[in-house]
Amino acid sequence: MAHVGRFLEPALVERLNQLQLTARSVVQGNTAGLHRSQLKGASVEFRQHRSYVPGDDPRRLDWRVLGRTDRPYVREYDEETNLRGLIMLDRSGSMAFQGARGPSTSSERTRENKFEYASRLAAALSYLMLAQTESVGLAIFGEKIDTFLPPHSGSGQLSRVIDLLERAVPRGRSDPGRAMQDSADRLERRGLVIVISDFFAPIESLKRGFARLMHDRHEVIAARVIDRAEIDFPFKGWARFRGLEGERSQICEAALVKRTYLANFRKNEAELRAVCGALRIELITLRTDRALDDAIASLARRPRKHRT
Repeated sequence: MAHVGRFLEPALVERLNQLQLTARSVVQGNTAGLHRSQLKGASVEFRQHRSYVPGDDPRRLDWRVLGRTDRPYVREYDEETNLRGLIMLDRSGSMAFQGARGPSTSSERTRENKFEYASRLAAALSYLMLAQTESVGLAIFGEKIDTFLPPHSGSGQLSRVIDLLERAVPRGRSDPGRAMQDSADRLERRGLVIVISDFFAPIESLKRGFARLMHDRHEVIAARVIDRAEIDFPFKGWARFRGLEGERSQICEAALVKRTYLANFRKNEAELRAVCGALRIELITLRTDRALDDAIASLARRPRKHRT
């Protein structure tokens, strides 16, 4: 955790301590009741006893144990374990993009690329969920999943997340759709899956990945990380454009390529919104010039909904 300050600054941690991230729909849930599962029946497996506390449903008392020990205990089941969250982080070359910025002030953070911003977002979300006694895991992917840390709770999990983030490097191509399908294969139970990417990928592959997660009844948030320069294409004159995922560099007149670029960018955005809308996936666009704590606060303020 020597580099924890790189991802979790004291001011950010202080803000996170005032927030609470919950699943909007009902998934396998939290013993405190925030995400209590609706699943019941023979598939519910006994996990352990714990002491009765005021507010527990009396119907969950184990009367046999009470008769033997004269102490009230309730039964806990696997379905009542904490919310299981998985954060998926795209480490493709395009995530290393960092556009031009205007003059910075002393209060602004040092310029960072999309991957640095996304990594801090992943660390902050992990901290937030773990602080709520939730379970969280991390999947870092390019064309396939490079690293998969299964969801766990406890303070040691944050150390493992930070260590993996510290070692990740943005490069090469990515296939978020394939990574989502691979993650679905590895997740044992339903949970909250947050995919952090720029989603510069074929829309059909993205659709298959999202559809697989939704088929397995996960709640999915697509966190689209974008640099401001990718939105408005501020470049002028002759410029060298270097490919970040293996493409060769080209010297072009910016004005000549701007219209084509913006058309392709908006097409990708429109297709992504259409897919997420059709599958009822929450799409959130985060610009790297937006304060990270404000971005997370908007996530935490999402209204709750219930899935039937």
